[in-house]
Amino acid sequence: MFSFFKKGLNKTTEAMKTVAPKKRARIPKADLENILLEADVEYDLIEIILRELYEDTVTKEQLESKLLATMAWANYEEPEFEKPFVELIIGVNGAGKTTTIAKLAKKYKDNGERVMLGAADTFRAAAIEQLTRWAEKLDVPIVSSRQGHDPSAVCYDTIESAKARGFERVIIDTAGRLHTQTNLANELKKIVRISDKAHSGAPHRKILVLDGTQGNSAIAQAKAFNEMIDIDGIIITKLDGTAKGGSIFSIAHAMRIPILYIGVGEQPDDLVKFDKYAFIDNFLDPLFTVDDEAEIKVKSGGPLIELSRLTNEQRQKLTTLLNADGYDMLSKHFVREQNSWNEYKLVANETSYAMEIVDRNDKVIKTYKADQLL
Repeated sequence: MFSFFKKGLNKTTEAMKTVAPKKRARIPKADLENILLEADVEYDLIEIILRELYEDTVTKEQLESKLLATMAWANYEEPEFEKPFVELIIGVNGAGKTTTIAKLAKKYKDNGERVMLGAADTFRAAAIEQLTRWAEKLDVPIVSSRQGHDPSAVCYDTIESAKARGFERVIIDTAGRLHTQTNLANELKKIVRISDKAHSGAPHRKILVLDGTQGNSAIAQAKAFNEMIDIDGIIITKLDGTAKGGSIFSIAHAMRIPILYIGVGEQPDDLVKFDKYAFIDNFLDPLFTVDDEAEIKVKSGGPLIELSRLTNEQRQKLTTLLNADGYDMLSKHFVREQNSWNEYKLVANETSYAMEIVDRNDKVIKTYKADQLL
């Protein structure tokens, strides 16, 4: 996964290196502003990030916490449902909808689930033909009709067929453009209504596909679709083809909708579940070295321990302690409470010689003394 995000951010990394050619332990805020602009982070969001960074120079850990805050709504929980699970794939023409459908179908099929496709983009004959070719290539059934046919009818027939045959997944393509935005909105709303009539609760997930090469300009597009039918999740495509990888932070912050997957490449396997921790780590890694001055070296009842750079054995002991107390370690600096799914920072405290779990207000929730990791 980490190499996948690294590949996707390659052009973004190159753009940032024009401003920051060498890694540093600390980056001045003035330089950081230019770096984030080069990565196509929206300027209003950059201002918010810089305003909340109180020091003149910034460490990786400090920036990481602010970038994670932009993705506070990135978590997604699948709703309860009776099979089949119905997904509508939405987005403008050229964003990569059809290829994304193929990638999702391949992923579900590899997990042992039976998948049926619905070609409800009847506005374009080419859309029906392209999805049919993917269905044949992946060996999954497809329900389609002629160009100009009622897309809601295709949607209804697809769901009915999947229910009758006991399929687990239904993926339905939709039109990305009609003569006016009003026509498109009316059509999508009708598809949603008909889906629910065919299968109560459907569609269970409405996914918007955004072209990563559009950067921040995709936000207006996303807002328009969200106003039409309330989007449940976003997939970003073509990330490897753009230097605008930083726009993902802007999209996540502006839309407050989970980013589900990232697409890199045209092959069916080139789709990975979005992991905000892995994404941010790969985004920041080309910029920062370890801040040696901030490393905490303590001695507590045993040999020297560098709390900010634990060994694998020490980190495993910490993970065991966290699990016993109901926490999962998400990354070097963050944990998640298992019951509530609340996320907290994990910090090394130089004064108390301990690792601490702290909330957004820096209130200490749990403490692990250094000698517990020996």
